[in-house]
Amino acid sequence: MQSRFYDFGGDTIIRADQYVRLTSDRPSQEGWLFSRLPLTATNWEIEVEFKIHGQGNLHGDGMAIWLTKQRGQIGPVFGSVDRFEGLGVFIDTYKNQRPGVVFPYVMAMLGNSSVTYDKDHDGKENEIAGCSARGIRSSSVPTKIRLTYFAEKSLAVSLQYKAENEWTECFETGPLTLPSVSYLGFSAETGELSDNHDIISIETKNKYINKGYSDQAAGEVAGKGASGKGGRGGRQFRREKERGSWKWFFFKVFVFGGLVGAGYVGWTMWRASQRGRF
Repeated sequence: MQSRFYDFGGDTIIRADQYVRLTSDRPSQEGWLFSRLPLTATNWEIEVEFKIHGQGNLHGDGMAIWLTKQRGQIGPVFGSVDRFEGLGVFIDTYKNQRPGVVFPYVMAMLGNSSVTYDKDHDGKENEIAGCSARGIRSSSVPTKIRLTYFAEKSLAVSLQYKAENEWTECFETGPLTLPSVSYLGFSAETGELSDNHDIISIETKNKYINKGYSDQAAGEVAGKGASGKGGRGGRQFRREKERGSWKWFFFKVFVFGGLVGAGYVGWTMWRASQRGRF
């Protein structure tokens, strides 16, 4: 299967009209999915529906969402490269050595191409902000994560896993600077323990700020406040926004908008499960 917009590799497989599976419920797997085109919007929102599930009571290791200068490389950080440049948001389902923290755990790390991920301690030394998300694995409702970024202002991450249409704020950071050229990507890995890590759908939106925006007027991210490092309670952004939806994997053609500097981008339904480029 081929596409002008995405590449995948490693152990990633495609199930037509269902999902992209980054890893199967088997030991020692690594898989990735990356956009070929960079995101060009200054302010954006990304909403991903995913599913982490498998057999047995022991499972691992987790998955990542990337906004990085690098793209499409296998590595030791949830299936992608270490010493990356940009943003990584990790959904870590296996606890190594991090006392006092409830897993699964969701955290953000900002890489500068020289910092190494602290894998032995589940990213403790690298964490910008994070929260516990017990119940996000094998949830009975569609599990989603929403990233909302305003350049030089903030990154907010919210989760849906307790009830449908109920968003729980995980954390909100202060100002973050991302590379001017950033690719959206996803990866996952398994070790001795394993899980299925599936991407169901992705939607991106360009976010525009009203004139006179200030830190005090940052608004609120939808959802209820959650305990966890970096959390600041439920807040919802009030902005004028031009919606350029990018929703793929088995659905319709959406507007890609300013995220890749294009108008409407067409895509086709998945029709094959072979590995390769698409």
